[in-house]
This record gives sequence, structure tokens and C-alpha cells, in this order.
Amino acid sequence: MLLQLEGTGIRFGGLRAVADLDLQIASGGLVGLIGPNGAGKTTVFNLITGIYAPTEGDIKLAGASIVGLGPVKVAEAGIARTFQNIRLFGGLTVLENVKVAMYRHSRASIFESALRAPRYLREEAECTKSALDLLDTFGLLQAAHLGAEELPYGQRRRLEIARALATRPKLLLLDEPAAGMNPSEADELMHLIRWTRDTFNVTILLIEHHMPVVMGICERITVLDHGARIAEGTPSEIRNDPTVIEAYLGAEAVA
Repeated sequence: MLLQLEGTGIRFGGLRAVADLDLQIASGGLVGLIGPNGAGKTTVFNLITGIYAPTEGDIKLAGASIVGLGPVKVAEAGIARTFQNIRLFGGLTVLENVKVAMYRHSRASIFESALRAPRYLREEAECTKSALDLLDTFGLLQAAHLGAEELPYGQRRRLEIARALATRPKLLLLDEPAAGMNPSEADELMHLIRWTRDTFNVTILLIEHHMPVVMGICERITVLDHGARIAEGTPSEIRNDPTVIEAYLGAEAVA
């Protein structure tokens, strides 16, 4: 298994935001994490990426615990994420947004960078080429020198995914990638996510409220409610699970 959450939980004072969560994701998987508002989905992402440290249980990446590493070390271990509200570097160009993510692989020192030493210049040229290639792959090459904030919404979402992939992750976390999209954009996003998994050989875990997207691309789905897992299975199994239906609609509505 690439990612394992074992009895993972977190408390904020008297509030138990995530409780005894077990989650396993195999390498190459495309998995959804869904649930009503306030179910604890983004908190799970924050636990996986080191923003929060669990108060119970463990989180393992490729068999090694990542609890306590912090966001930078978690990213270095091979986990990247996007956010529900797109967080691009607005003061930078499209190309610069991607290059920033690539710099973690740089070996040139600050001293070499300041002196524009040969190794720095070589790495900078390689970084620029790799970033342009990635933008080309995502259909953003023509916008490389535009400001990131100049892109239309759908392209900004593409850029955020491209930037995350520039860190060369093993696991990509997508937090509501279809938020704010119309049906046509959401349909295009579905193809993009599946294509990204297959092209870059990356495992994907996504949070999404847009059910056609979740049901259309995820191979397995885990459902949270009030911080606890209430169901797990294929899209067909989840769609027909009475516990899931009750969590979304309420017992009275289901009756």
C-alpha cells in the first residue's frame, strides 16, 4: 500500500474532528473521499500533509510513518496537494509558478546561485525546459509568460495541478478540484484527472462534492460523517448504501 491511515484521529480541545480512521490506498489508485459539509475531509488532508499532527493512530507513506514530519518534509517524501480555493502565486507568471515547485530538486547552493555559477546556470536551464514541457503537456504553453491571475478559472485549476506535479509526487491530493466549475468544465476535469493519473503514474486521492465527478472517475470511495468512516466501496456500492444516503439526506428524508 502506498498510503495507510491506521486508527488515525485528531482532537481540537473537546472536539473529535477525525475518529479512528483506517484508510488504505494502493499505488496507482484513484480514490475519492466524500461526506457532508463538516465531515472532516479537509482535516484528513491536513493530517496527511503534516499541517496537523494526529493525536492518535499513524499515517504511513510506502510503509514509513510520516507523522510529525511537517508539510515541507511530507512534500519531500512525495505528497503534493491542491486546494479548494486555488492558491497560485499571483505575482508570478505561469512559468514561474511551476518552476518554484521544481526548485526543491535543485542542488545548487545559495552561494552558487548568487554568483550564477555553472551548476546553477545548468540547473536553471534544465528547470526552465522541464517547466515548459509540463506546461505544454497541460495545454498551457502559450500562457507561460502571462501572470497566473490572468488565466481563466479552468486554466488556473490546470496550472495548480501542474505545479503540484512539478514536485514529482507519489501521491497527489486534490481538494474539491471541481469547485466553481460549470458542467462542461467539470466533465473536462474528469478526463484531466484520469489522464494525469495514467500519464504521470501518480496515485490520486480527491475530495469532491460534485458527485458526477466522483462517481465518474473514482475506483473506490470512502465516506466520512462527523469525522468517522461510515462506508467504503466502489461507486456503485456507495451510491446505493443506505447509510450514505441517510448521512447526506437525513433519516426522515430517506424514510
